[in-house]
Amino acid sequence: MKSWQKLGLSLLTVACLGAMAPRPAQANMFTQTEVDQSRYAVMAVPLARGGYRLLVVEQIKDTRPCWSESGSNPVVIDPLLTTFDFTGICGRATDSNGYSIRVAQQDLGLQYNLRIERGDGELLLVGSSNRGGPRMIIGRTHGLQEGQFLKFHLEPTWRLTRRTYEGNVLGHVYFTNDSWEAATAGAPSPTPAPILPVSTEASPLPKPQS
Repeated sequence: MKSWQKLGLSLLTVACLGAMAPRPAQANMFTQTEVDQSRYAVMAVPLARGGYRLLVVEQIKDTRPCWSESGSNPVVIDPLLTTFDFTGICGRATDSNGYSIRVAQQDLGLQYNLRIERGDGELLLVGSSNRGGPRMIIGRTHGLQEGQFLKFHLEPTWRLTRRTYEGNVLGHVYFTNDSWEAATAGAPSPTPAPILPVSTEASPLPKPQS
């Protein structure tokens, strides 16, 4: 067999193998669906070792309330779901498996991390790029109260949506903005203020009681 024929056969074999190899769903294959914002609470959960953890709670059914709110600037949240078996009643997202950032129809889960930073007398929910992209201010607590679960108020152009794939609504929650310009507006450069990373450890919330 001539050398060019061998080369052609090799390339054809590689192409066929590549076509047969399974490929993971790409981020741009996901879409989003709108949700009732009042059914969700985004909060900073204090950790015993210091810092905060991001938690998103959803009220799935109205059998029992999943949380209550009190005060203002900041709003303190009482996580009522810790007092009963919340299975099927409350949903919760505790890490990057459950939530990520989506801007201009683009899933940024692999490019941006969600962080909690201490700002000027408040906590900030920040989108921080691991590839040198612009910083995003997503939410604020509008005050600070040590040792309490604090509610994040999303900035005006931000909202929560749910991830969808091939028409199926998934459990993953997006922090969503429709444009890059709006997403990065009003986001100052980082300051020397302490950064409180979103923890990836096990949730500090107690297990549901029976």
